[in-house]
Amino acid sequence: MTNDYLQTPYFLIKQGLLEQNIAGFRNALDELWPNSLIAYSVKTNSLPWILQWMDRHNVYAEVVSDEEYQLAELSGYSTGHIVFNGPIKSDKYLRKAIDGKSIINIDSEHELKYLEDNKPLISGLIGVRINVNPSIFNPDDVGYQEDGFRFGFSDENGELGKAIARIKAIYGNIPLGLHMHVNSVTRALEVYQAIAKFACKIINKYSLHPAYVDMGGGFFGGVPGKTTPDEYIKAIKDELTKSVDVSNTILIIEPGSAAIGSSIELHTSVLDIKDTAHSRIVTTDGSRIHIDPLWLKNRYMFTTDAKKPAYERQIICGYTCMDHDRLMVIDNIPELSVGDKIVYHRVGNYTVTFGGPFIKPYPSVYVEMETGVEMVRRQMTVEEYYRIETT
Repeated sequence: MTNDYLQTPYFLIKQGLLEQNIAGFRNALDELWPNSLIAYSVKTNSLPWILQWMDRHNVYAEVVSDEEYQLAELSGYSTGHIVFNGPIKSDKYLRKAIDGKSIINIDSEHELKYLEDNKPLISGLIGVRINVNPSIFNPDDVGYQEDGFRFGFSDENGELGKAIARIKAIYGNIPLGLHMHVNSVTRALEVYQAIAKFACKIINKYSLHPAYVDMGGGFFGGVPGKTTPDEYIKAIKDELTKSVDVSNTILIIEPGSAAIGSSIELHTSVLDIKDTAHSRIVTTDGSRIHIDPLWLKNRYMFTTDAKKPAYERQIICGYTCMDHDRLMVIDNIPELSVGDKIVYHRVGNYTVTFGGPFIKPYPSVYVEMETGVEMVRRQMTVEEYYRIETT
């Protein structure tokens, strides 16, 4: 427990862990697939400091909206170092990405129609997102078995073949890229093996010579005992190289949670202790709003500086006036007192920039570096919030 002089609640980015997470994937790629690039998933945590750090470390930005594209540029990215995904690209930003030599993955009828109507010169890389058939996965690893995934063009109903043919009708036999990302429940190695096999099926069926294969994200990162970057990249390579040449096809990975998740903590303080007829309620200045955007978790990796003997059962709650703002129930750990600290570890995914100023504003954010601690986001004041909402 350090940095006790900082006012809670606040997020703390451990820069050393962030460096380790990126280095793990970069070292694996350098060894197994040097013709590759890493693109950070901006939606996972769009804090400008993080984007600037990624840009300085030659990690591309993977964006899924016009606004994320603009944010990446404001954070210092050149358009040539942006991967533009998602089905909601506007005409303006699709054209901007094309002219700016971004890597673009086509994911909607609207985008295909734009290419046909305008025939913009393609000087960068362009690809199509594949609607991967969920039947190739173990149902425990990947959901949506009945209704399928939302994104990309389906091979089974012929839409993928039509999309490829329409792009070739405009640009000839250009080397298209393939975007293969799917959401995974378990992040298991078998998920990526199955995706790579499916990519090979598409490559062989349509006689493609892909400029790149984008495997998306969803990897583990910085979690001891879980699948490592080397294991992921080796499994992907073992399958993909049955249909592509490592030297001619770029491998793209898009880590988000694997890059940032394990490197961020939320530091909180106990505000009040209350005993009801049923339980011990511990109210803190943190909230599930900060670290559980889907409101599904009931347990976290945490530490506390409490010094009292163990207490049988304590319910840790947030500052909001929602009764279900209960972060966790802890049994037989030191009894908490007002002023004690609780630090939640590995909470960087979809947290720091997710949500809004509900009841209280976003917490401040600090970065822990070798030279000390630096504030990279100040907590918004009420006056600032008022000006934004009344402008």
